[in-house]
Amino acid sequence: MSHTLWRVALVTGVAQFAWSIWWWQFSIFLADLIDPWAMGIVFLVGTLASLIGFAVSGILSDILGRRKAMTLAFIPMFLGLVMLAEFPLWPLIPFEYALAQFGWSFILITARAMPADETASLGGMNAARRFTTVLMPAYLIDGVSPALASGLLYLGFRARELLLLGAVGAVVALIAALLWVRETLSSDTIRKAKSGPIISFQGLGQNFWKLAAGMIGYSLIFNTSIRYYANLCVDTWGVSAAQYGLTWSAFSLTSGLLAYTLGGFADRKPKASLLLAVILNTAVCFGLAFGSGFYLLLFLNVVWAFPIMTWIGSERSLAVRDVENEMKGRALGTYQFLMSATQLLGAPMGAVIWDVTGSLRFLWLFSAYASIFMVVILAAALRSVRESD
Repeated sequence: MSHTLWRVALVTGVAQFAWSIWWWQFSIFLADLIDPWAMGIVFLVGTLASLIGFAVSGILSDILGRRKAMTLAFIPMFLGLVMLAEFPLWPLIPFEYALAQFGWSFILITARAMPADETASLGGMNAARRFTTVLMPAYLIDGVSPALASGLLYLGFRARELLLLGAVGAVVALIAALLWVRETLSSDTIRKAKSGPIISFQGLGQNFWKLAAGMIGYSLIFNTSIRYYANLCVDTWGVSAAQYGLTWSAFSLTSGLLAYTLGGFADRKPKASLLLAVILNTAVCFGLAFGSGFYLLLFLNVVWAFPIMTWIGSERSLAVRDVENEMKGRALGTYQFLMSATQLLGAPMGAVIWDVTGSLRFLWLFSAYASIFMVVILAAALRSVRESD
């Protein structure tokens, strides 16, 4: 990975700190302020803001450049975090959280578009490895942040002060992006993006839509259960909130350490790697449906890092493989929009199943079994996806 991408990776790591230092306990923070139904509205509005952000950031990163789009991201993120800390009042909270989510969605897309640019300039080599390695600092920071935040809370910090610490991190990341990050799109590519249509679904190519069609069902089913993962761990598995935080850290740290290696593995056969990743992810879901206890949960989180990092590298590599350089930001934004939109249906579906059955184990078991069917659909879709240039 080039020095340019390592700069992007480090700035993304700072941005991850600004998010992770408070995000892991945000629902606990909200529970002391508003009723459960209001929390649902907060997360719904936040998801909608993210979806809008994914679409807008993809467009802006193509026509303005990656560096400008990334820099802009930290402004709404900073404002949202400061407002959440200083004015945590209903009905302002959904708007404040949406601001932060909107900014965060820009960071997610630009941090993916930049390695796509470098990969395109080098003829498509090692695409998956770049997509995963650029996230290495972010995952390592995400692993350390819950432990650091827990220590600060133990020393007497309040949850609102974690939000302010996140806001400070956003300012540091903004300054670092201005001073350190270099543009990865050429001026010619930006001119092409400006002169062409802002939205062109046909321009994304057949491979993009085949991949999206194959993955959207799996994403929908996975989102029925993953939103309630913390509840499963604490309420059903019998682990404490502190132990849950440790398993979170174990997953993120393992993901960061494996990013380079698993990215290289995914580069060899992206289609086979993606299929293997979702199969292993489904196996972990079965384990979560049946197991209990801290040590087994810790083990599963370490194992879980393998399919997730392989999934990230292979999926993003395939999504932009046949997309023109001036469209790659929009391709990544559109793809993330489609996959994230399944949360709007998946999370309520999961809530209904949980409410009717009264069992989170049943919900995760349903998700695991339904995922098998979706894996078959994905395999059929991938057969017609072109793997190499």
